[in-house]
Amino acid sequence: WLGETDNLVEVVRRLERQPMRNIVLLKHIEAFREHVSVAQVSDGSDTATLVLLDTTASTYDRETYPQAAYAALMSSDQPRLTRRLLSAVPACGNVVFKLASDDDRNVVAERFPISRATSFLSFTGDEHATFVADSEVSVSTSASDAALRLFESQGHPRHWLLPSLASDRAFVCVLDQDGEPRSACIAFENHRQIWEVGGVVTPTPHRGQGFAARVVRTALAELQRRKLVARYQVNEDNLPSIRLATSVGLQQFLQLTHFRTW
Repeated sequence: WLGETDNLVEVVRRLERQPMRNIVLLKHIEAFREHVSVAQVSDGSDTATLVLLDTTASTYDRETYPQAAYAALMSSDQPRLTRRLLSAVPACGNVVFKLASDDDRNVVAERFPISRATSFLSFTGDEHATFVADSEVSVSTSASDAALRLFESQGHPRHWLLPSLASDRAFVCVLDQDGEPRSACIAFENHRQIWEVGGVVTPTPHRGQGFAARVVRTALAELQRRKLVARYQVNEDNLPSIRLATSVGLQQFLQLTHFRTW
């Protein structure tokens, strides 16, 4: 296990060679620094990394996988390196593996009895994409109480959002009509230049009118203006959100599938 700062800096440096591929590992290392153990092995130019998270530290994992003691995230260039890393995964206690490649899944299945739980798709704009802001959508580092309630309904509590807005690590895009938000979204820092567009919400009476696409396009335009890289993540079952991502010009670049050992 790598616990010392110098080692962890080297791990992150290697992961940052392919930041979009490794964005989930980088995000977990940054967000849960005190609750993750990290292992990395290399062979020539090939590298494999394991991030093992204590699930009690993650609201999502705690609620979604209450039976799991750990979440194991892996990124590997070669199956032989994946096999070496698996020795660092505890044999006792349930584990939810979060894997982006079939090769990693196949290696994990050699040692653990796994079953598929769910999958998340990540989208981004290609280098030729151009996004145009909507003049009726506001971009701000403050949010009304009505907007904050909408974001809370999407799992983004104000005790997290307000400090992020105040430190300029997030902004909100809101389409207001008649003094009420018709649709809104958040853009927030994932890791350095990569920012996530999330918390997309349109109150039920106003859905189906294209409002969500307008706020998302505006968020993407603002990120592009700032020369930041957008990431948009959605569960595989959320077909309306997947359609929204593709309709505004985003393309899928990653699929992270969850497998449980119980």
